[in-house]
Parts: sequence; C-alpha cells; structure tokens
Amino acid sequence: MSPLKKVVLERKYEHLLELLDLLSAEANTSLDEFLIDRRQQLLVERLLHLSIEAASDLLQHLLVQSFQSKPQTYADTFLLAGQKGLISISLAQRLVPAAGLRNRLVHDYEAIDPSRIHAAMAIAGRDLGELSEELAPLVRQFICRLEQ
Repeated sequence: MSPLKKVVLERKYEHLLELLDLLSAEANTSLDEFLIDRRQQLLVERLLHLSIEAASDLLQHLLVQSFQSKPQTYADTFLLAGQKGLISISLAQRLVPAAGLRNRLVHDYEAIDPSRIHAAMAIAGRDLGELSEELAPLVRQFICRLEQ
C-alpha cells in the first residue's frame, strides 16, 4: 500500500468513529421525544446513512487491498468481509439489513416509520460499534505495515 492508501485507510476509519460518536449522542432520546422532533429524525436518518456507508467504504477498501475483491452491493460488502475473515460471520449477517436501510434512506423508496428509525439507531450503533472494534486491530496492522 502506498502512503496515500495509508492516509485513506486512516481517514475512513476515523470518519466511521466520528459518525458513531455522533449517533451515540442521539441514542438516549426516548421514542416519544424522537417522534415529535422532525429535525432529530432527519439528523438520525442522515447519521445512519453516513455510518453505514462509512462502514461499507472501509470494508471495501480493505477487501480490495487484501483480496483484490470489489463487492457490487453494500450487502455483498458485509457478507464478503465476513467470508474473508475481516469481521465475524455473525456480525456480517447482522449488518446486511443495514445495507437495506441505507438504500431506503438514500433512494426514498418509501416513507420510513420514525419509530423504526429510532429502533435502528440502537441496533446500528451496537453493530457498527462492534464492527469498529473488530476492525481496529486490522486497521492498526495495515498501518504498521505501511509505515515499515
């Protein structure tokens, strides 16, 4: 990996962590408060969208660099990362619905019930947080190899 790729990897990982911090700051909002605050609903929708994309982008980067594999969809990215051992298979399977949520948020296929967004906030925070923890040693390992 070139020095530029090192910078890209670091930036992608830090971006995911930043988004997860912002998402976790919203997680203590009760469902009742969330349902009456349209601004917060939109904020959480955007944070979910960006967090899922950041996780997928990071995994795609690692898959290309490690295995020369470029998945075609967000769901495929999570599954292939599990199959290749970048993340656990169980986490990969739990992240697949996040890919669908990201698509619904971005493409506005249908109105999304705000109570589902509220529930997704906790699930995504847990699963994407676990992803960042599982990837931390791998990201450090890649960066150390690049610094040699």
